[in-house]
Amino acid sequence: MHWIVTTMLVSALLLALAHGPLLARGMREPADGAELGKLPYAKLVAPGPIFWLVAVVLAAQIASITADGPLRPVWLVYGSSVAALVWVDAYTTWLPQALSWVVTAELAAAGVIGFLMADAPLPFWHMLLGAGASLVVWWIFWLIGRGALGFGDVRLAPLAGAMGAITGMGGWFVALLASALLAIVWGVTFGRRHPAPGTKSGFAYGPALWAGPYIALIWASINH
Repeated sequence: MHWIVTTMLVSALLLALAHGPLLARGMREPADGAELGKLPYAKLVAPGPIFWLVAVVLAAQIASITADGPLRPVWLVYGSSVAALVWVDAYTTWLPQALSWVVTAELAAAGVIGFLMADAPLPFWHMLLGAGASLVVWWIFWLIGRGALGFGDVRLAPLAGAMGAITGMGGWFVALLASALLAIVWGVTFGRRHPAPGTKSGFAYGPALWAGPYIALIWASINH
């Protein structure tokens, strides 16, 4: 068991840190980023931001350490590669499109691996349903919000929805509610006084959306 935990932690850290070069070399800056005071993506590859990325990745892996064997690959990727994506959002309020597609492909590949490992594929059908439901919900929010919500959150929503639905659609709902409550509490308490550090103003919803499935996982463990 100890070697499994160690392998997961090391793999998660390597996956998360591997996205640093992607940011520094491959991510195109948004056209209006400089005007809005956005921190350049390359500036995230620095000791301070990297420290917080490592801390979040370690916490995420510890939170999902009790996941069933076939579910470990998706939790590994969600708590590393997808964590790196929302880490970018936390600093800049941008979820770069290219990186979003990269981590989506990684999570899908992890899901296929888990599906092949599993004796009962039911949780993975729940994941597909949760991903689709979240995509529809957040697309509607984006249409209604008329610019108040970035489309990057719409791309992130299916990933969070899939992970929230691992414990069933009840877990999906808990993840959705938890992410909304986390965002409200953070926005009311800190958001207005402390915008994302890489912008003049702005609020990053991605971290709250990403954290929702972990709340659902804890909720399922308590009520198991």
